[in-house]
Amino acid sequence: MLALKYHQAWDVEIQQVASLSCIEPDDVVVDIAVCGICGTDVGIITDDYPVAIPGTTLGHETTGVVSQIGSGVTQFQVGDRVVINPTYSCGHCRLCRIGSPNHCERKQGTEAGVSYDGAFAEQYLAKENLLIKLDDHVSMEEASLTEPLSCTLTGVDKLAITHTDIRAAVAGAGPMGMLYIWALYERGVRAFMVEKNEHRIQYARSHVPPECQVYSGFDEALAQEYGETSALIDLCVDTTGQLTEYIFDHLAPGGKLLNVALKDKHANLDMMKIADKSLSVIGSIDSLNNSFARAYAMIRDGIIPVKRFISQIVDFKDYQQAFLTVGCDIASKSQVPLSTPNCKVLIRISDLT
Repeated sequence: MLALKYHQAWDVEIQQVASLSCIEPDDVVVDIAVCGICGTDVGIITDDYPVAIPGTTLGHETTGVVSQIGSGVTQFQVGDRVVINPTYSCGHCRLCRIGSPNHCERKQGTEAGVSYDGAFAEQYLAKENLLIKLDDHVSMEEASLTEPLSCTLTGVDKLAITHTDIRAAVAGAGPMGMLYIWALYERGVRAFMVEKNEHRIQYARSHVPPECQVYSGFDEALAQEYGETSALIDLCVDTTGQLTEYIFDHLAPGGKLLNVALKDKHANLDMMKIADKSLSVIGSIDSLNNSFARAYAMIRDGIIPVKRFISQIVDFKDYQQAFLTVGCDIASKSQVPLSTPNCKVLIRISDLT
């Protein structure tokens, strides 16, 4: 079978590798339909997030069709359409026991697309308990956004929103920014969005929730929304990792800053303000508290319109073009400005539907 292998920074290629088969009783082999490009994939390729083990197949936002089942599998059969949860946890280590399975101490060797062969491949070896059978009306493409939406719900849970009449913002109009602004909207919070890239702005303005505005800068946003650039806000989700200090200085008492960007970026924060203004600076990653199943249910029921975020679908053989669309130029080994309106880019591995 074919798989997109990572060797080192900027060195990725499609290779012929051995087909997969079930080994353990709870194993399930899934023939992959589509797999989404995540910021993690880009960070691995560009060396901005150097976590992947050389030789690993990239990719983790994926759906497909069951092609083999282990001897102990009872909930699935060959031919079932499924979405795959790529986040393994052992359930027994200290962090799993205290409610942080997304930081399982035995994660090494289990992270799809990082230390375990991922889903930019024709097949993926999954565990039965990490699959959800797709309802007939849910497309492979829509369901592939279950994993990023589950990460979004993890972050929104951490915000512990108890009031809807709050001033809220989302920084960044990429896929995570779009998911967050819609997840907040579903909780009754109307946020504004800030994005500096004109192509992302163009796409976002026609796909954000009703009455949510997109601005090219925070000063403009605060002036338009609240009448002055010095206005304070109650909540901000930063998907860029670049605006921590600005956002921190504009938090109202009790305000919350949620950072979900995997960026090697440092910020200076006034510890006096954190205590005196009861501020919260929060980080979030991966699925937690059944957020994967909850995310699929929201997609299934049309609560979050994920189809609107899929801007391009590119064939597997054209993977370099797919990554170039999100600014990752593998051929020239450089990051480049976006050249077309886009949000979530999917790679079509096969014609399975």
